[in-house]
Amino acid sequence: MSLGEIKKKLEEDGVDGFLVTNEINIRYITNFKGSDSALLITPGSDYLFTDSRYIEQAHQDNPEIKIVERKISLTNSICGKIKQLKIKKLLVESLYISVDQFNEIKQRINNICMLTVKGIVENYRKQKTKDELEKIQKAIGIAEKAYTNVQSKIKYGITEKDIADILEYELRKQGAEKSSFDIICAVGKHASKPHARPSTTMIQRGDTVLIDWGARFQDYNSDLTRLKTMDRISPKFRRIYQIVLDAQYLAIGSIRPGVIAKKIDAVARGYIEKKGFGKYFGHGLGHGVGLEVHEAPFINRKSNEILKEGMVFTVEPGIYIPQWGGVRIEDLVLVTSTGCEVLSKLPKKLSDIDE
Repeated sequence: MSLGEIKKKLEEDGVDGFLVTNEINIRYITNFKGSDSALLITPGSDYLFTDSRYIEQAHQDNPEIKIVERKISLTNSICGKIKQLKIKKLLVESLYISVDQFNEIKQRINNICMLTVKGIVENYRKQKTKDELEKIQKAIGIAEKAYTNVQSKIKYGITEKDIADILEYELRKQGAEKSSFDIICAVGKHASKPHARPSTTMIQRGDTVLIDWGARFQDYNSDLTRLKTMDRISPKFRRIYQIVLDAQYLAIGSIRPGVIAKKIDAVARGYIEKKGFGKYFGHGLGHGVGLEVHEAPFINRKSNEILKEGMVFTVEPGIYIPQWGGVRIEDLVLVTSTGCEVLSKLPKKLSDIDE
């Protein structure tokens, strides 16, 4: 996405400026990675407000954007520029501007019309460019290589935290900037909690190990979930695992441009419900992944999002039974012109994970 597209929209809507305060959106538009900053886009020039910590970096990252070094508060600097440019109609990101910032601008600028909007930049971020896809694919490859290398180190007697720590190290060793999020490692009954935190619980015979992890590469993320069995698994686990896997296959098979997101969710959810485990699948089927681990599009039972070519999101059905455990299988998919491509390649059939 280019600044030109946003500027064109401002002109079409008769707006004097758009104040971007979400750090991720600023990074997406400008590649600037500093904090406590703001971007003011106008039909003419564009202004990045930051402080002395980031001035040199800002000039290097954004040679075409005017850099404003704030020596007073961020909001004061923004107000000064708004007055100078005589902006009367200003868009602000409703989800990312504080009440204090909003009120201060309103109070300091006479007769300014502030319009709260959401999703302007996020709508561009939904469909990935070739460059973004390459980075996401690299992040997936790093995550998969790290997981594969850690498999032999998952043994009886080590803890959930041990596994998470080893995997975190391996991710960085393979080229990740860091883990995309706090790694989830859940042994046995702990897997009934979708976002279980790694504990000192040790792996014992008969346990299954659920691992949810991802790598960050050049600011872009991956997100995967796999299970590992440590011994002969029960018929109940086999049955539930196969239900979740089949639900995922069915959902992936229904993905194509033009389909409403909630229908993809309904395919997986309906199958799990049909098998008698509907009440144990509480979360949405998936979420977009890019500069953030959880971003649009969201694939859940309420989402009216229309799938478009270039969207990347997870497909992660699950069944979580208190005091028993849980199963989740998660892959990243790309919507193509005719359907979808599964970007993650780690084996996931029962025969692949059964020790």
